[in-house]
Amino acid sequence: MKVLMKITSVSVDVFSFPSRRAVDSAGHAHPGEEKPVKMAMLRIACDEGSEGFSFGSPELIRPHIIESFVKKVLIGQNPMTREKIWQELAHWQRGSASQFTDRALALVEQALWDLAGRALKLPVHKLLGGYRDKVLAYGSTMCGDDLPGGLSTPDEYGQFAEKLVKRGYKGIKLHTWMPPISFAPDPRMDVQACAAVREAVGPDIALMLDGYHWYSRTDALYIGRELQKLDFAWFEEPMMEDSAESYAWLAA
Repeated sequence: MKVLMKITSVSVDVFSFPSRRAVDSAGHAHPGEEKPVKMAMLRIACDEGSEGFSFGSPELIRPHIIESFVKKVLIGQNPMTREKIWQELAHWQRGSASQFTDRALALVEQALWDLAGRALKLPVHKLLGGYRDKVLAYGSTMCGDDLPGGLSTPDEYGQFAEKLVKRGYKGIKLHTWMPPISFAPDPRMDVQACAAVREAVGPDIALMLDGYHWYSRTDALYIGRELQKLDFAWFEEPMMEDSAESYAWLAA
């Protein structure tokens, strides 16, 4: 590997792949009919042959974004000077945040880290100073729904959790029913789903609930106490994150 590398090209390739992921009006993912979905691959290449890649929505890294912002900063730069490049991109972003978004900037940074790992023949977690050889992962449910093949009842949550345990997961995080589902949020039904999962997986699996900020403070208190009985590890985002008064009340 050359000590002084130079970025020579930045490009985007858009491709399609089959997906059964459907998104509702609130942005939640659910199972749906198979259809082609577009994805964009950002490619950063250097003079000595090293390349780095990242993936995201085509809307995030449109040709205009690449030509107007990314290429102007990256071409000719040493890809190992990631902080310098990030600061220069952030300067351009200040006046064009609606076009060159944080997510687009993140995709560029991801590709630079990928390039560094490939050039140095090291996984990126090692470049970041990784301490562990293994990281314990937990399985995660999709949001509750009223769709065939989805998660429409507490029992279906229990069945889904059993599948995750069979795949080797030692922890599971639930996402229960949320708007625009007509009856959501329903704290008692959510607790029933949590209880069904605990019964299905037994006492040795760590369980978590992500409330996605939909609950009132009294609902959050009720659910939290029920989760404590079920030995849940945590209760994530029970209320709006900017409601400091509600969180102070809940913690009192």
